Amino acid sequence: MIATLFASHLLDSSGGLLTAGLVGLFFGWFLEQAGFGSSRRLAGIFYLRDMTVVKVMFTAVVTALIGLQYLTAWGLVAPTELYVLDTYWGAQAAGGVLFGVGFVMGGWCPGTALAGLAMRKWDALVFLVGAVLGSVLFNETFTLIRPLYEGWNAGPLTLSESLHLPMPVLVAAVAVLAVAMFNLCTWLERRAGVPPEAPAARRRNALLGAVLLAAAAGVLRLPQTPHAPAAMTGDEAAAAAPLDVLASVAAAEDHIDPLDLALLLMAGGAGTAVVDLRDSAAYDAFHIRGAISIPLERLAAEAPAKLPRAGWIVLYSNGTTHGAQAAQALQAAGWSSVRVLTDGILGFWRECLTPPSLGTVADPATAAARSADYAARRAFFIDQARLPLPVALEPVRVVSTTIAALQPAGLDAHLVDAAWLLARLGDGGLKLLDVRAKSTAYTTRHIPGAVYLNIENIRATLAGQPNTVLPAEALSREFGWLGLTADDTVVVYSDELRDATLVAVALERVGHARFAVLHGGWPAWLAAAGPTDSHLPTVVPANYRPRRTRDDFTATLEDVAKASTDGKTVILDVRPPAYYRGEKTDEARAGHIPGAVNREFALDLVPESASWREASLLRSAYEDLGIGSDTPVIVHCRTGHQASQTYFLLKHVLGVKTVRWFDGSWLAWAGEATLPVAR
Repeated sequence: MIATLFASHLLDSSGGLLTAGLVGLFFGWFLEQAGFGSSRRLAGIFYLRDMTVVKVMFTAVVTALIGLQYLTAWGLVAPTELYVLDTYWGAQAAGGVLFGVGFVMGGWCPGTALAGLAMRKWDALVFLVGAVLGSVLFNETFTLIRPLYEGWNAGPLTLSESLHLPMPVLVAAVAVLAVAMFNLCTWLERRAGVPPEAPAARRRNALLGAVLLAAAAGVLRLPQTPHAPAAMTGDEAAAAAPLDVLASVAAAEDHIDPLDLALLLMAGGAGTAVVDLRDSAAYDAFHIRGAISIPLERLAAEAPAKLPRAGWIVLYSNGTTHGAQAAQALQAAGWSSVRVLTDGILGFWRECLTPPSLGTVADPATAAARSADYAARRAFFIDQARLPLPVALEPVRVVSTTIAALQPAGLDAHLVDAAWLLARLGDGGLKLLDVRAKSTAYTTRHIPGAVYLNIENIRATLAGQPNTVLPAEALSREFGWLGLTADDTVVVYSDELRDATLVAVALERVGHARFAVLHGGWPAWLAAAGPTDSHLPTVVPANYRPRRTRDDFTATLEDVAKASTDGKTVILDVRPPAYYRGEKTDEARAGHIPGAVNREFALDLVPESASWREASLLRSAYEDLGIGSDTPVIVHCRTGHQASQTYFLLKHVLGVKTVRWFDGSWLAWAGEATLPVAR
């Protein structure tokens, strides 16, 4: 109820809070007038001698049900503004038993006890003290009862859905049941010796029952969609459109398509809150119109004050990973209607705000319509919002443009520099993949001929494990959509080396022979005065046939568990030292795999660059950890992303013969409670 009132903006002002306070006072007064200020009367229900509680509660329930149907049909309350709690069968069954026992023993429930205390009923005070002590006991024993508290979650259930009955039919049935229960309660009271009501009271109750039944019958004739005027203006029609869009969103499992979100927001965005999870600088540079800024690290602290409990919540970041993490956190905290924007702000820009002329050539029959749709979206999200296009060019960072100190190099070592690429730019069969985090950076400037790949498109949640690189078959489809074939020479570049190496790992998984990472990435290309282009090349999908569908360089959870005790394999943890020592954690448990050694992945890079340090220095650093060319090594980080950089370095640059990459990484290890953790 409170969540519904907040979603309707009835409690977000001083006047609203004052009104709520007055309603609370009147509610307490009515409780007292109904006899709920007497513990004897309240406990009388369990002895079948005073059924006032049942009469009042049934009357309240059926009145609320009927009233809600009329308010919804008249358009005064939107379905998206109603908050339905999740159903936890175990917790609610046990809680119901405890509540009933406490009710009959104490004669109060928390609400009526407050009303009784206001009437100076001191047994109500004793009851409330017991309730506080019970809350303390619950808090102290929560870890023991947590499985019961969180188990058997059936999600937000309603009687209508559970019984497969239309809501009007259910309301009418409950009204009939309420009248029947009212008469049954009167009969039980008479059997217990309660004097019959006065004739005036009986006539009043009969009239009330007739009114309820008539109102319930009227529900059966109400329209099943919110009321709207017969002749709607364009603006009014746009305001009603979100309900149709929301219906399509509800059918999705956990995502919303960028174009669907754009349509929803352009139609008014009723009942929808859009949250930008990026840092404030990124938000200020460009954000989706109407989105509020809550950086991911502040979500837990700010969500209760900024996000409604009712309606839809759409989360986005640069990609999908942070959005998925935020969605899981919100759902665990009680938000039920949470969706993640597919491909994040990058996907939104690509799908909604990229001119058709810069993408794949449109079908002539639909070209005009696509251009008109783009113009409408641009007007809404950029021009009207006065948001600048993200065209600022990043400063050139002076980095080494050669890899002479990192020999061997070239395609055999899967590592090339800007000079190598400059000499071959434009060659047939050479394909460039731009995997920078911001697709807007790609649309602004990129290496001529490069196509864009969002790294979130090559990983997903598989077997319950998030951020897992896709199997070879799925990767082949993704590469084919980018126009790649197995015979192409593919060069991957980014402004973060780990992004490029993650894609390199994916290419290695499908058995692609001719691929390389651009050493120094985009900054090195700019420093070498390499040409840039803003034209988006037309992508012609190809039939990518993988050379293999299984890899031998990935370690499973079972492989790591076995290797951690074999005395031969080095488990290399490349997370920051604070995570290795267990001082920080983002997972279920803190610490590290027993026997693992630690070297943060960032130490391998020249500061503020996408370039590795000299090979001799790196080789010496890893020899100090007991890693030589013949040492079996398994590399992991938190999710496998950073570990791909170290894996690539050890295998392709330093020539370690037996290196395996643990894709599940610490997220998988910490999530398995039976596996040991060291600190």
